[in-house]
Amino acid sequence: MPELSKKLERFTSILLAEATAENERTLNELKKRHDAALESAEDRVLLEAYEYIHGEVSRIRGEQGRKVSQRLLENKRALSRRREEIADEVFALVRERIAAFTRTPAYRQRLQELLKESLAALPGAEDVVVTLREEDLPLAKDLRAAAGRPITVEAGPIRLGGLIVRSDSLGLRADASFDCAMAGLDGHFARVVGLSLTDDGADPLAAPAKEE
Repeated sequence: MPELSKKLERFTSILLAEATAENERTLNELKKRHDAALESAEDRVLLEAYEYIHGEVSRIRGEQGRKVSQRLLENKRALSRRREEIADEVFALVRERIAAFTRTPAYRQRLQELLKESLAALPGAEDVVVTLREEDLPLAKDLRAAAGRPITVEAGPIRLGGLIVRSDSLGLRADASFDCAMAGLDGHFARVVGLSLTDDGADPLAAPAKEE
């Protein structure tokens, strides 16, 4: 009988040991699966966070890019408007100065100089026609004297001043009107008009002073 009890105890111990080992194996397997699942979940969370952050950065960059482009466009439009305003202001000042210049004795002399320059550009012309503003027709006598040869003087579509010389037989035309110079928008205007935009009372026909 005692021998049987010992055998039962050993058998029970073996069963308990095997059960304990199996339980540990099961727990270890469950822990591994849990850890793997947890790691996978963490990876998904990190991936979702990365994708969200990347998307937000792209969205913000796009919005900022559109805002910058809009601001650049607005600045460009504002600059264009300001340039037009400045141009209008400058041309208004130029027209005002020209109008004042045409009322001075120097304008009479300037017309004679322009006539001589224009005639030089039409060599051999015998049918010379000089076009002036309506209000400049009283200067025709002085211009004929300056030309030193027969010329025809007539009024034409000149608004600012100056003159136009043409020869129909030669098919040549020299436009020395201030209107043409204004339309040219270049340095030719200052040379033809001989006019300074400064308001210092200086002779508008005087050449610029040389620097010492």
